[in-house]
Amino acid sequence: MNVTLADGRRMGYAVFGDPEGRPCLVVHGYSSSRWVAGWALSDAALRRHGVRAISVDRPGYGASAAHPRAGFAAWAEDAAELLGHLGLDRVATIGVSMGAGPALALAATRPGLVTSTTLLSGMAPVEGVGRWAPANRQDAFYWRLARRAPWLLRGLCSISSKAIAAGARGDAAQLIARVEKSLPPADLEVFRDLLDDTTRAAFVEDVRESSRQGGAALADDLLDYLRPWGFPLADVRSPVRLWHGTEDPKVPVSLARRLADQLPDVTAHFIPGAHFAPFAYRDEILEAI
Repeated sequence: MNVTLADGRRMGYAVFGDPEGRPCLVVHGYSSSRWVAGWALSDAALRRHGVRAISVDRPGYGASAAHPRAGFAAWAEDAAELLGHLGLDRVATIGVSMGAGPALALAATRPGLVTSTTLLSGMAPVEGVGRWAPANRQDAFYWRLARRAPWLLRGLCSISSKAIAAGARGDAAQLIARVEKSLPPADLEVFRDLLDDTTRAAFVEDVRESSRQGGAALADDLLDYLRPWGFPLADVRSPVRLWHGTEDPKVPVSLARRLADQLPDVTAHFIPGAHFAPFAYRDEILEAI
Protein backbone atom coordinates (compact mmCIF):
# COMPACT_ATOMS: atom_id res chain seq x y z
CA MET A 1 0.00 0.00 0.00
CA ASN A 2 1.08 3.59 -0.46
CA VAL A 3 -0.16 7.12 0.03
CA THR A 4 0.63 10.21 -2.03
CA LEU A 5 1.98 12.97 0.20
CA ALA A 6 1.14 16.66 -0.19
CA ASP A 7 4.27 17.34 -2.25
CA GLY A 8 3.51 14.47 -4.64
CA ARG A 9 5.96 11.91 -3.27
CA ARG A 10 4.73 8.44 -2.47
CA MET A 11 5.13 6.73 0.92
CA GLY A 12 4.86 2.97 1.15
CA TYR A 13 3.50 1.09 4.13
CA ALA A 14 2.07 -2.28 5.11
CA VAL A 15 -0.29 -3.27 7.93
CA PHE A 16 0.30 -6.37 10.07
CA GLY A 17 -1.43 -7.84 13.09
CA ASP A 18 -4.88 -7.15 14.53
CA PRO A 19 -6.87 -4.81 12.21
CA GLU A 20 -8.79 -3.54 15.26
CA GLY A 21 -5.79 -3.47 17.58
CA ARG A 22 -3.85 -0.64 19.17
CA PRO A 23 -2.08 1.27 16.35
CA CYS A 24 1.71 1.19 16.34
CA LEU A 25 3.97 2.81 13.75
CA VAL A 26 6.99 0.60 13.00
CA VAL A 27 10.10 2.29 11.58
CA HIS A 28 12.63 -0.10 10.02
CA GLY A 29 16.39 0.03 10.17
CA TYR A 30 19.32 -0.06 7.78
CA SER A 31 18.92 -2.14 4.62
CA SER A 32 15.37 -3.12 5.52
CA SER A 33 11.78 -2.17 4.66
CA ARG A 34 8.15 -2.16 5.78
CA TRP A 35 8.29 -5.97 5.78
CA VAL A 36 10.42 -6.06 8.93
CA ALA A 37 7.26 -6.11 11.06
CA GLY A 38 6.11 -9.24 9.24
CA TRP A 39 9.04 -11.38 10.36
CA ALA A 40 10.85 -9.72 13.29
CA LEU A 41 7.60 -8.99 15.15
CA SER A 42 5.39 -11.43 13.16
CA ASP A 43 1.75 -11.11 12.25
CA ALA A 44 0.85 -13.86 14.73
CA ALA A 45 2.56 -12.17 17.69
CA LEU A 46 1.00 -8.82 16.82
CA ARG A 47 -2.47 -10.38 16.70
CA ARG A 48 -1.84 -12.22 19.96
CA HIS A 49 -1.19 -8.92 21.72
CA GLY A 50 -3.87 -6.88 19.94
CA VAL A 51 -1.45 -4.60 18.08
CA ARG A 52 -2.06 -3.14 14.62
CA ALA A 53 1.38 -2.43 13.14
CA ILE A 54 1.59 0.22 10.44
CA SER A 55 5.06 -0.49 9.11
CA VAL A 56 6.50 2.20 6.83
CA ASP A 57 9.20 2.37 4.18
CA ARG A 58 11.62 5.15 5.01
CA PRO A 59 12.68 7.45 2.12
CA GLY A 60 14.47 5.63 -0.68
CA TYR A 61 13.52 2.18 0.60
CA GLY A 62 10.79 -0.08 -0.76
CA ALA A 63 7.87 1.92 -2.12
CA SER A 64 8.80 5.30 -0.56
CA ALA A 65 10.32 8.04 -2.68
CA ALA A 66 13.51 9.72 -1.56
CA HIS A 67 13.10 12.85 0.55
CA PRO A 68 14.41 16.12 -0.96
CA ARG A 69 15.54 17.24 2.51
CA ALA A 70 17.82 15.22 4.73
CA GLY A 71 17.12 14.63 8.37
CA PHE A 72 14.83 12.93 10.84
CA ALA A 73 12.57 15.90 11.53
CA ALA A 74 11.73 16.14 7.83
CA TRP A 75 10.77 12.46 7.84
CA ALA A 76 8.57 13.02 10.89
CA GLU A 77 6.47 15.42 8.80
CA ASP A 78 5.85 12.59 6.29
CA ALA A 79 4.95 10.15 9.05
CA ALA A 80 2.48 12.57 10.62
CA GLU A 81 0.88 13.08 7.20
CA LEU A 82 0.54 9.32 6.69
CA LEU A 83 -1.06 8.87 10.10
CA GLY A 84 -3.49 11.69 9.35
CA HIS A 85 -4.40 9.98 6.08
CA LEU A 86 -5.15 6.81 8.08
CA GLY A 87 -7.27 8.74 10.57
CA LEU A 88 -4.96 8.06 13.52
CA ASP A 89 -4.42 10.76 16.12
CA ARG A 90 -2.60 8.67 18.77
CA VAL A 91 -0.04 5.93 18.10
CA ALA A 92 2.79 4.08 19.76
CA THR A 93 6.00 3.79 17.74
CA ILE A 94 8.74 1.21 17.38
CA GLY A 95 12.12 2.24 15.97
CA VAL A 96 14.35 -0.63 14.88
CA SER A 97 18.11 -0.01 14.71
CA MET A 98 18.51 3.03 12.40
CA GLY A 99 14.80 3.66 12.68
CA ALA A 100 15.48 5.06 16.16
CA GLY A 101 16.30 8.61 15.09
CA PRO A 102 13.17 9.01 12.92
CA ALA A 103 10.95 7.46 15.62
CA LEU A 104 12.30 9.83 18.29
CA ALA A 105 11.93 12.77 15.89
CA LEU A 106 8.22 12.03 15.57
CA ALA A 107 7.85 11.88 19.36
CA ALA A 108 9.76 15.15 19.79
CA THR A 109 8.05 17.15 17.05
CA ARG A 110 4.53 15.70 17.41
CA PRO A 111 4.18 15.19 21.19
CA GLY A 112 0.40 14.97 21.03
CA LEU A 113 0.57 12.17 18.47
CA VAL A 114 2.97 9.66 20.08
CA THR A 115 1.97 7.75 23.21
CA SER A 116 5.27 5.89 23.63
CA THR A 117 8.41 5.00 21.69
CA THR A 118 10.12 1.61 21.79
CA LEU A 119 13.70 1.39 20.53
CA LEU A 120 15.02 -2.03 19.52
CA SER A 121 18.82 -2.02 19.11
CA GLY A 122 18.39 1.66 18.29
CA MET A 123 21.18 3.73 16.79
CA ALA A 124 22.10 6.72 18.95
CA PRO A 125 23.40 10.22 18.20
CA VAL A 126 27.14 10.24 17.58
CA GLU A 127 27.72 13.99 17.45
CA GLY A 128 30.26 14.86 20.13
CA VAL A 129 30.98 11.22 21.00
CA GLY A 130 34.56 11.29 19.70
CA ARG A 131 36.25 8.18 18.37
CA TRP A 132 33.96 5.16 18.21
CA ALA A 133 33.38 2.23 15.90
CA PRO A 134 31.09 -0.79 15.87
CA ALA A 135 32.66 -4.17 16.55
CA ASN A 136 31.50 -5.46 13.16
CA ARG A 137 34.45 -4.79 10.85
CA GLN A 138 32.41 -4.29 7.69
CA ASP A 139 30.13 -1.81 9.43
CA ALA A 140 33.13 0.02 10.85
CA PHE A 141 34.52 0.39 7.31
CA TYR A 142 31.24 1.86 6.04
CA TRP A 143 31.13 4.36 8.91
CA ARG A 144 34.72 5.35 8.20
CA LEU A 145 33.86 6.05 4.57
CA ALA A 146 30.82 8.05 5.64
CA ARG A 147 33.05 10.32 7.72
CA ARG A 148 35.96 10.66 5.31
CA ALA A 149 34.82 9.83 1.76
CA PRO A 150 31.04 9.95 1.29
CA TRP A 151 31.42 9.82 -2.49
CA LEU A 152 33.13 6.43 -2.15
CA LEU A 153 30.47 5.32 0.32
CA ARG A 154 27.73 5.94 -2.24
CA GLY A 155 29.52 3.82 -4.81
CA LEU A 156 30.06 1.00 -2.35
CA CYS A 157 26.43 1.11 -1.21
CA SER A 158 25.31 0.88 -4.83
CA ILE A 159 27.42 -2.25 -5.31
CA SER A 160 26.16 -3.70 -2.02
CA SER A 161 22.54 -3.06 -2.97
CA LYS A 162 22.97 -4.81 -6.32
CA ALA A 163 24.42 -7.85 -4.55
CA ILE A 164 21.51 -7.87 -2.09
CA ALA A 165 19.02 -7.62 -4.95
CA ALA A 166 20.69 -10.48 -6.81
CA GLY A 167 20.60 -12.67 -3.71
CA ALA A 168 16.94 -11.88 -3.10
CA ARG A 169 16.05 -12.99 -6.64
CA GLY A 170 17.57 -16.41 -6.05
CA ASP A 171 16.57 -19.37 -3.94
CA ALA A 172 15.12 -18.32 -0.56
CA ALA A 173 16.86 -21.11 1.32
CA GLN A 174 20.22 -20.07 -0.09
CA LEU A 175 19.55 -16.43 0.80
CA ILE A 176 18.71 -17.34 4.39
CA ALA A 177 21.76 -19.60 4.61
CA ARG A 178 24.01 -16.72 3.49
CA VAL A 179 22.45 -14.42 6.08
CA GLU A 180 22.90 -17.04 8.80
CA LYS A 181 26.56 -17.45 7.87
CA SER A 182 27.13 -13.72 8.45
CA LEU A 183 25.55 -13.61 11.92
CA PRO A 184 27.32 -13.94 15.28
CA PRO A 185 26.15 -16.98 17.30
CA ALA A 186 23.84 -14.96 19.56
CA ASP A 187 22.03 -13.38 16.61
CA LEU A 188 21.91 -16.67 14.72
CA GLU A 189 19.99 -18.30 17.57
CA VAL A 190 17.39 -15.50 17.68
CA PHE A 191 17.11 -15.32 13.89
CA ARG A 192 16.36 -19.04 13.62
CA ASP A 193 13.75 -18.77 16.37
CA LEU A 194 12.03 -15.91 14.52
CA LEU A 195 11.67 -17.70 11.20
CA ASP A 196 8.86 -20.13 10.44
CA ASP A 197 6.96 -20.87 7.22
CA THR A 198 5.12 -17.53 7.36
CA THR A 199 7.87 -15.29 8.64
CA ARG A 200 10.45 -16.73 6.22
CA ALA A 201 8.40 -15.37 3.32
CA ALA A 202 8.18 -11.96 5.00
CA PHE A 203 11.94 -11.94 5.58
CA VAL A 204 12.64 -12.61 1.89
CA GLU A 205 10.25 -9.78 0.94
CA ASP A 206 12.08 -7.52 3.40
CA VAL A 207 15.40 -8.21 1.68
CA ARG A 208 13.89 -7.68 -1.76
CA GLU A 209 12.27 -4.38 -0.87
CA SER A 210 15.35 -3.10 0.96
CA SER A 211 17.26 -3.03 -2.34
CA ARG A 212 14.39 -2.08 -4.65
CA GLN A 213 15.65 1.46 -5.30
CA GLY A 214 19.38 0.86 -5.17
CA GLY A 215 21.90 1.86 -2.53
CA ALA A 216 21.33 5.61 -2.10
CA ALA A 217 19.22 5.13 1.03
CA LEU A 218 21.95 3.02 2.63
CA ALA A 219 24.45 5.83 2.27
CA ASP A 220 21.92 8.45 3.38
CA ASP A 221 21.26 6.50 6.60
CA LEU A 222 24.88 6.69 7.67
CA LEU A 223 25.26 10.33 6.66
CA ASP A 224 22.07 11.34 8.49
CA TYR A 225 23.39 9.85 11.73
CA LEU A 226 26.63 11.80 11.44
CA ARG A 227 24.70 15.09 11.25
CA PRO A 228 22.88 16.87 14.09
CA TRP A 229 19.46 15.28 14.58
CA GLY A 230 17.58 18.57 14.29
CA PHE A 231 15.77 18.37 17.62
CA PRO A 232 16.83 18.09 21.27
CA LEU A 233 16.31 14.72 22.90
CA ALA A 234 14.90 16.60 25.87
CA ASP A 235 11.82 17.28 23.70
CA VAL A 236 10.92 13.57 23.74
CA ARG A 237 8.52 13.81 26.68
CA SER A 238 6.48 10.65 26.14
CA PRO A 239 7.81 7.39 27.62
CA VAL A 240 10.63 5.60 25.83
CA ARG A 241 11.35 1.89 26.26
CA LEU A 242 14.83 0.97 25.15
CA TRP A 243 15.97 -2.60 24.51
CA HIS A 244 19.61 -3.24 23.63
CA GLY A 245 21.96 -6.22 23.56
CA THR A 246 25.10 -5.77 25.63
CA GLU A 247 27.22 -7.44 22.92
CA ASP A 248 25.67 -5.63 19.95
CA PRO A 249 28.36 -5.56 17.22
CA LYS A 250 26.55 -2.93 15.14
CA VAL A 251 25.43 -0.33 17.69
CA PRO A 252 27.82 -0.26 20.66
CA VAL A 253 25.99 -0.57 23.95
CA SER A 254 27.96 2.45 25.20
CA LEU A 255 26.07 4.59 22.66
CA ALA A 256 22.75 3.12 23.80
CA ARG A 257 23.55 3.90 27.44
CA ARG A 258 24.46 7.46 26.49
CA LEU A 259 21.16 7.80 24.61
CA ALA A 260 19.22 6.51 27.61
CA ASP A 261 20.92 9.07 29.85
CA GLN A 262 19.71 11.92 27.58
CA LEU A 263 16.03 10.93 27.42
CA PRO A 264 13.70 12.47 30.04
CA ASP A 265 11.43 9.43 30.54
CA VAL A 266 13.13 6.15 29.67
CA THR A 267 12.99 2.55 30.80
CA ALA A 268 16.16 0.85 29.58
CA HIS A 269 16.60 -2.90 29.22
CA PHE A 270 20.21 -3.92 28.58
CA ILE A 271 20.02 -7.61 27.84
CA PRO A 272 22.44 -10.41 26.96
CA GLY A 273 22.96 -10.85 23.24
CA ALA A 274 23.74 -9.03 20.01
CA HIS A 275 21.82 -6.89 17.49
CA PHE A 276 18.78 -9.18 17.29
CA ALA A 277 18.60 -9.66 21.07
CA PRO A 278 15.46 -7.52 21.63
CA PHE A 279 13.38 -9.69 19.31
CA ALA A 280 13.76 -12.58 21.73
CA TYR A 281 11.56 -10.46 24.03
CA ARG A 282 8.96 -9.46 21.43
CA ASP A 283 6.03 -10.79 23.48
CA GLU A 284 7.03 -8.63 26.43
CA ILE A 285 7.64 -5.64 24.13
CA LEU A 286 4.26 -5.97 22.40
CA GLU A 287 2.42 -6.54 25.67
CA ALA A 288 3.81 -3.24 26.98
CA ILE A 289 2.50 -1.47 23.88
